[in-house]
Amino acid sequence: MPYSTQLQAIDRAADAERGAYNQAFAELGLEWFWDERTYRELRACAGEKHCIHAYIEANHPHLLHAYDGGSLANAIDGLRQRLSAAVPH
Repeated sequence: MPYSTQLQAIDRAADAERGAYNQAFAELGLEWFWDERTYRELRACAGEKHCIHAYIEANHPHLLHAYDGGSLANAIDGLRQRLSAAVPH
């Protein structure tokens, strides 16, 4: 597979993944939206749940007074995984 084709496939996969996160946020009643830049920056950290938790700490720390950050990250990631699995590849 040519390199440019591989990059396009990676971009499509990343867009689908980001879309699943955004849909999970909406379904959980969170008014969050990860644009391409935010998603790219978060992907630099290790592990899906760690990235979500880091995002919460940096952008919505008030939620950590009411929710356990790990539990919230688990809920978001679990829903994101179910939504990703439902999308035909």
